Amino acid sequence: MTVLRRLVERRALPTSIDPYQITARPFFPNYSGEIVTETTAFASTTVMAAVSLLADSVAAMPLELSRVRAGRLERLPTPSVLIRPNQTQTMFEFVHQTMLSLALHGCAYIYAPHKAGELPVEMRVIHPDLIKKHYISDDGTAWYVIGDREHSSDELKAIHWLLMPNQWRSISPLEALRNTIGTSIAMDRFLAQFYGEGATPSSVLETDATITEEQARILRDTWADAHTRRRKPAVLTGGLRWKSVTVSAADAQMLEHREAIVRDIARAYRIPLHMINGSGGDSQTYQNVEQSGINFVRYTLLPFMRRIEDAISEMLPVTQRVRFNASEFERADLTTRVKAQQTQIMSGTLTPNEAREQENREPYAGGDQFILLGTSGAPIAGLEGGDLPTLGTDEEPPAR
Repeated sequence: MTVLRRLVERRALPTSIDPYQITARPFFPNYSGEIVTETTAFASTTVMAAVSLLADSVAAMPLELSRVRAGRLERLPTPSVLIRPNQTQTMFEFVHQTMLSLALHGCAYIYAPHKAGELPVEMRVIHPDLIKKHYISDDGTAWYVIGDREHSSDELKAIHWLLMPNQWRSISPLEALRNTIGTSIAMDRFLAQFYGEGATPSSVLETDATITEEQARILRDTWADAHTRRRKPAVLTGGLRWKSVTVSAADAQMLEHREAIVRDIARAYRIPLHMINGSGGDSQTYQNVEQSGINFVRYTLLPFMRRIEDAISEMLPVTQRVRFNASEFERADLTTRVKAQQTQIMSGTLTPNEAREQENREPYAGGDQFILLGTSGAPIAGLEGGDLPTLGTDEEPPAR
């Protein structure tokens, strides 16, 4: 067989198999000997937990539209394209797919045709594998080839996780963690075969004498009948010996190896270990779990949120911008929130109606007025029309 013929046969091998790889293993792209793709990676419960946690967390946040007018940030009504970005998806599903693409492939592509100064007609997430080519035109515009059509960066926004200089596609976590994920899949396969086949007996009856198959069957059945679910002493005669079959030390350490893989994948995605039910050396109490949740938003989710916000905001009119509201993830307990709101109201940085909005309460008349209390608790600025100076209201932006 020639080298060319071997290469042709190797390329002819199937590369699309079932997620659990029971039917075939055509090639081994990592040292574990397992095929790791965006589908098979979810056979690892750690990958499924980590990736779905990131996608669910960001997609669950409300996406708010605002603009800056006269130096004041104003909330705007949510347009229909940010409620239902296309005919087949809700905003949750759209953001969820964007996060899945980022967490697995390290990049996401959003197709959003629009005219200058207007909102996009629709928004869709394009699978990274569909981007066949990328080039930069003479005027500096980036162009992407999907099928037989070319799309400029004005209507196809690219979001990258880890992008090296002079590269057009970022590093893929799926590729970088291929050996780790493959090892996790290999361990699951070994355990499934071990318990599925059940070929290892619990114990062995040994004797130096030569016995027939019928005698061996009688000895086995007699032993099982006498000792199954019983704790009576055993009496062995005729040189018969009982020996327990135990797993090897290497097999006993498999659980430790699996937990080490959980820690590795959690470390790569910067996810607190307790959030994916991992174990090992990070005892959590109520206080540090709460702080860990805040750190999860700050150091893990926030970079993803900013990338998506920037990409969508570039498709909007110049003065408008979208922002994820992460307050639900960072909310303290009720007593702490009320004390913080009370302090802000008394210091003139928050109106009562703004505090009520944080608690999903209806506003009341006069609740948009700022007040200010002195150190003694006496008001030094108050409502309009009174004897004290006023700080204004939150209803209209100040004149500039």
